Amino acid sequence: MTPKILLLALSLLSGFFLINTSQAEPIVQVQNSNQSVTLDMQNMTCAMCKITIKKALQDVDGVQDVKVDPESKTSTVTFSPQKTNIEALIKATTNAGYPATTRQPK
Repeated sequence: MTPKILLLALSLLSGFFLINTSQAEPIVQVQNSNQSVTLDMQNMTCAMCKITIKKALQDVDGVQDVKVDPESKTSTVTFSPQKTNIEALIKATTNAGYPATTRQPK
């Protein structure tokens, strides 16, 4: 091969490899782990309270599941910690008229 053809071939090949590596996207691992918390609810006295609390918690962005238990006066909430936190959940129930605290393990 002549030096010109060799140089041209190397230029084309190196350009091909540079394009592929510059367009490669980095691999990002995202952990999608949900968190659950049980809240002790205040002012829960009737069936309508359960509906109001559940609705208030479901309106918080990142909440996956809500279970309200009127007998134990608790709400168990499963949520994405990347989108919300326990303080936002408590604020939502408090704004709906039902102040809450995080249930402590017995």
